Amino acid sequence: MSGTDTSSTTDLSATYDYIVVGGGTSGLVVASRLTEDKDVRVLVLEAGANRLEDPKISIQGLAAATFFDPDYDWCIATEPQAMIYPSKAGFDTWERLGNPGWGWESMESYFRKFHTFTKPQAKLKDEFMLDYLKGDHGTNGPIQVSYGSEQSFPPFTQAWPRAWSTLCKPIDGDPIAGISIGAFNNAATLHPKTRERSHAGNAYFSDKVSQQPNLRVITEALVEKIILTPQAGGSNKLRAAGVTFVGKEGQRREVRATREVILATGAVKTPQLLELSGIGNKEILEKHGIDCLLDNPKVGENFQDHGFVPFSWEVADPITSGDQVRNPSVVEAVMAAYQEARIGPLSVNALASAFFPLQDENLQPISVSQFLMDIGQAEAEPRVLREQICCPGDCSAQFTLAPFQLNPFPGDDPRQVFGLGTEGSYSSIVAVLSHPFSRGSVHIQSVNPRSPPILDPRAMSHPLDLELHARHVLLLEKIRDTSPLRELFKEGGRRLHNGGQRVETLDQAKEAVKNGYTPHYHACGTAAMKPRESGGVVDSNLKVYGVDGLRIVDASVFPLIPRGNIQSSVYAVAEKAADLIKTV
Repeated sequence: MSGTDTSSTTDLSATYDYIVVGGGTSGLVVASRLTEDKDVRVLVLEAGANRLEDPKISIQGLAAATFFDPDYDWCIATEPQAMIYPSKAGFDTWERLGNPGWGWESMESYFRKFHTFTKPQAKLKDEFMLDYLKGDHGTNGPIQVSYGSEQSFPPFTQAWPRAWSTLCKPIDGDPIAGISIGAFNNAATLHPKTRERSHAGNAYFSDKVSQQPNLRVITEALVEKIILTPQAGGSNKLRAAGVTFVGKEGQRREVRATREVILATGAVKTPQLLELSGIGNKEILEKHGIDCLLDNPKVGENFQDHGFVPFSWEVADPITSGDQVRNPSVVEAVMAAYQEARIGPLSVNALASAFFPLQDENLQPISVSQFLMDIGQAEAEPRVLREQICCPGDCSAQFTLAPFQLNPFPGDDPRQVFGLGTEGSYSSIVAVLSHPFSRGSVHIQSVNPRSPPILDPRAMSHPLDLELHARHVLLLEKIRDTSPLRELFKEGGRRLHNGGQRVETLDQAKEAVKNGYTPHYHACGTAAMKPRESGGVVDSNLKVYGVDGLRIVDASVFPLIPRGNIQSSVYAVAEKAADLIKTV
């Protein structure tokens, strides 16, 4: 689609079979799959600009340059695209919440369908302890998943799995299998030949797909409202008849859908669009002068996110870290390495991960069920979530190695976390709570669709999250002190966390969580897939309760947040959504 003006509304039809609102990860997956039927006409309306040729999007190592930049997003940032898979227990829990067909057995094939995996070179596999099972990975999906070359990884990446093997245990399986525990180096959504980022835009909306006459994508088109009409025949149900949107030229347009309107605008914008259209909590809608067409108080509730607590230590001489990009000559050198040979830090996602269950100070597994009883919280929690984090095949925490400094969240501007504001070279390890108990909300603050909604994550509002997160944070100093990681950090070097002091006690860890907690921007859950009587907004076919012809296919439908980065789950859910729509 190079050279095509996707923002133009010239020759826009008055009707399409399907209108997909949102041209991101889930929206383009669904649109691409639906247009495999040449008799189906699909319109995609995307509020953002077409950035398929933008190096900040295509170059893996420049991902952080887009964080909190309103030219690229709604200032709800995304992480660099590591490919991390959820747990089997997590999706089995989705099914037990009343969603038949959403357990691991049903979803596993969709995690293979969306991607093609390129195995690492033998030397890279051995040196970096890359564990994978070929049969578990995709072979012909649009998204490319691979590792970089050995010249592209920092020394921390090689030391990471070995240190965890010494401290606790080695990885016990391929992470895609859904039951792995241990440390591993992340594969990335990275094309193995071009070393460019593989994403929904260039994979599902390739040049070939973009030329299909039954697919129209319009960028810089802000959808303001879903057109809802009374269902024919005297039913109390509504029908989604189309949408109104404002294009780049500023003209308000209306377009109709003969089959369905499909929302793929994410966990923050989807509840906003529902409320602006008259679907949501009646009290909130009437407060803003919006006629409540469908009262569902759960719209915008159940917001979930992973949060991380970063610890950063000064690295030993002469080792360098990603902090060196402050030096213009270093930037010039790494850009040259990428442009000339597709190697170096810009060609990879140099993050590494580890999944582990709750452990005590002696690194012995703790019975989570007993732990919940001991601190007096067992009876107050959702049963299925308690059972999930108690499952032997699941983990209560993710640890991530980031070979650059992370400054604990200092206030209202999260850009400072990634700002490299401290002189010197640092490397970081973060502790992430895999299954938080806290729940937040997203609701409109204005009838203006360009006004951001009020996002209240209520992070750490549930006392269990502090108790669990603090116990995982206690492991951070231990893993830093374990060989061969230990040798990469400066003896007696500076710390950026906890006022420069070690964290050794549970009380210190709790303070570190309170002071350093940072949102991970894995937002989900605000239009949850559950039975309506249990707080659901969509059913197990992703149809919005009370409205015919309206479906949601993004992360807002997640009833519970999966472990790890949610990108792989969004792709898998979108692939399944396309199949559900096709079977109507």
